[in-house]
Amino acid sequence: MSELALLQERSTVLVVEDDPAMLIALSDILEGAGYAVVPASDGRSALQAFEAEIPALILSDISMPVMDGIELFETVRKDPRGAAIPFIFLTARSSREDIFTGKSLGADDYITKPIKAHELVSAVQARIVRSHELMLIQLQAAYKQSLRVLANAIERATADHVERVNAYAQAVAHELGWDDARRDGLELGAILHDIGKAKVPEAVLLKPGALDEAEWAVMRKHPEDGKRMIAEIPYLAPAIPIVLYHHERWDGKGYPEGLSGEDIPEEARLLSIVDTFDAMTTDRPYRPAIPASSSFETLLEESGSHFDPTLIAAFVRCWERGEIARVLASAKHT
Repeated sequence: MSELALLQERSTVLVVEDDPAMLIALSDILEGAGYAVVPASDGRSALQAFEAEIPALILSDISMPVMDGIELFETVRKDPRGAAIPFIFLTARSSREDIFTGKSLGADDYITKPIKAHELVSAVQARIVRSHELMLIQLQAAYKQSLRVLANAIERATADHVERVNAYAQAVAHELGWDDARRDGLELGAILHDIGKAKVPEAVLLKPGALDEAEWAVMRKHPEDGKRMIAEIPYLAPAIPIVLYHHERWDGKGYPEGLSGEDIPEEARLLSIVDTFDAMTTDRPYRPAIPASSSFETLLEESGSHFDPTLIAAFVRCWERGEIARVLASAKHT
């Protein structure tokens, strides 16, 4: 079954129309297109139906007894549950004044009678699909914000580390011409790359001196721990290669698997560069921040050994245009 068919199957349309024959006709058309229909003969009965089940869309006549469509619309919009529900006015009146009234209230569409079946279905489908898309965007934004709060809490020794790492990574990815979907996955990886450190004891994570061999063994587990923490969440799948492999090295001397060269996912290779740069240029429990110019020289020196030379070249171009400096400057003023 297609995504659209699934969306239609799960969508309920509240149809409000005082003409019994028209109400039956509208219901038949929408049910034939795969929607569940809740019929109502006036605004008051529509509100009762709304209370019983929140619909995916409301299709309402304007001129009705008891409570007309305008009053219904205003009442629904005052309810937080109905503030974002698509609302389409359906009426026989087609004067500019009526159309202006409906649209000025914020209705999503305005359809005049008589209407053809395919036009009705297309209008309903377009509004429900768009509503679904907006809901997903809002949910994703909320998820990302929650993940940022969690990740920054884990990186308690380095405030806003994930924000800077993502900003550097996005600049380089844009330079490389990566599309929006790929950069969105990169953002998730930047936010979550050190999520596995939640399992590292605070005494190790915040130790003011060099780690001993046993402590390093604990620290090196965080990529695999991080992968396990997010492996069962489909939305976070693009972040998994970054979380698992961002400590691999171009020369194969990294961890956890000792991958080398292009066997390391490109997103992880990129994050390794910007993560290292941010680590060098910020205060750490075991040392003060290193100047940006010195940190940049270190990246150049380790191109072809620690880091992918092609990605280092892209980082250099961002550096020369001042994009890296802008992220640094922004961080200093937050």
